[in-house]
Amino acid sequence: MKYVVVIALLAVMPALADWRWEGREQARQAVAEARRARAEAMREVAQARREIRREMDSAHREWRIEFRQVREEMRRSWR
Repeated sequence: MKYVVVIALLAVMPALADWRWEGREQARQAVAEARRARAEAMREVAQARREIRREMDSAHREWRIEFRQVREEMRRSWR
């Protein structure tokens, strides 16, 4: 009986080991896909931040120009 159990285990063990390795490969693929998705999301966030920064800088420049113009007009009107 012992020999039958040992032979059965020897026959089944490689199949179990192969099944575990397949599971690991699927897990690795899932992790790799998650990393790619995260990297893509981070690139999109960085791009959005750059665009917002550009818009804010542009609005600030425009505001400064208008402020200078108003200040100059007020100086002229007081003279």
